[in-house]
Amino acid sequence: MHQSRLTAGKITAALALSMAALPLFFAQASADWPKFLKGPENVPFVERAPRPPLALKWRFKTGGRVYSSPAVYKGKVFVGSYDMHLYALDEKTGALAWKFKTNGEVFSSPAVDRDRVYFGSRDGFVYALEAETGKLVWKIETGGPVLTSPVVAEDKVYIGSKDLYLYALRAKDGQREWRRNIADYEKYSGIYASPAYADGSIYYAGKNGILYSASARSGGRNWQLRTESAIYSSPVVRDGIVYLSSYNRTLYALNAEDGKFVWRKNLGKLAYATPVVTADRIYVASKKGDVTVFNRKDGRELAVYRFPDEVNSTPAVSANGLLYVGCDDGGLYAVDLYSGETVWKHMTEGSIQSSPAVTGNAVYIGSEDGSIYAFTQQ
Repeated sequence: MHQSRLTAGKITAALALSMAALPLFFAQASADWPKFLKGPENVPFVERAPRPPLALKWRFKTGGRVYSSPAVYKGKVFVGSYDMHLYALDEKTGALAWKFKTNGEVFSSPAVDRDRVYFGSRDGFVYALEAETGKLVWKIETGGPVLTSPVVAEDKVYIGSKDLYLYALRAKDGQREWRRNIADYEKYSGIYASPAYADGSIYYAGKNGILYSASARSGGRNWQLRTESAIYSSPVVRDGIVYLSSYNRTLYALNAEDGKFVWRKNLGKLAYATPVVTADRIYVASKKGDVTVFNRKDGRELAVYRFPDEVNSTPAVSANGLLYVGCDDGGLYAVDLYSGETVWKHMTEGSIQSSPAVTGNAVYIGSEDGSIYAFTQQ
């Protein structure tokens, strides 16, 4: 097993990865990163990421903390702030294109589809705006704060609320197609994890510790799995298998069709971030301050990359052997997956809970210091 440790201000490899051990990545080339975790299956993967060292391209300061993760679409970066606004920024310069005010903090990460941007607010509404102008297209009220990020599929917007419902809203006009309640206590619970979509099914989880699979068309239940602990991590779907980490310190691999176990692995630590699944590996960030790499086939541990503080940001992984992730110490880190070394970092002025969006020429992320950052290859 390969481990990398923090030494003299940087993370160094205890043992270099052999060429035979290098991960096999699947191709999914795209110039954009249109939603939290990039695609409907929640796989934050890019064919090519900028290679360090990176330079700060621009920094845009909002009026509140930024937990929302950026979406990149057609030359704009979209991200929410605790100052109650959703922002659209020029991808190249960081100049403000427009901002839209809600009546609550915007923790939700936006999703952009067909020139519309969708997101939720702590004011209890789900919003649809014109991506080019920020003009309101529709808004729909739920029964509680909306903290999760939407997934858009089958001409519907799927999003969870703290009112214990998962909503399927018609993308065109916001009309509710269906909603499904999760069994739990309203005051202390809700849906924090963002849903995933694959092959006609929607996968979602609640703080009640249950993972659900339902028909994306009707909301009819396919199956459910009780993990016996809160779920904040979003489900991930890859090749007919659903991957999920729960607060019971367990990583699950489940058959997407019937929910039966493929395998499960005791992590021994809490994971708030979503697992990153590539063709043969799984990367799990933890509150212990590391990213652990597992064999996708059987859950066998392969490597550990260690950081100075908790890692609640979900990493982004690239086919050219890079991993970018934010850390609670305020740093954005780049790990070279060929050597296992941390090859670059940039310290912001606040903890990073936001997850990076990575395109072929830039990396974008938000910080609790209230800023959105863009970095490019030097």
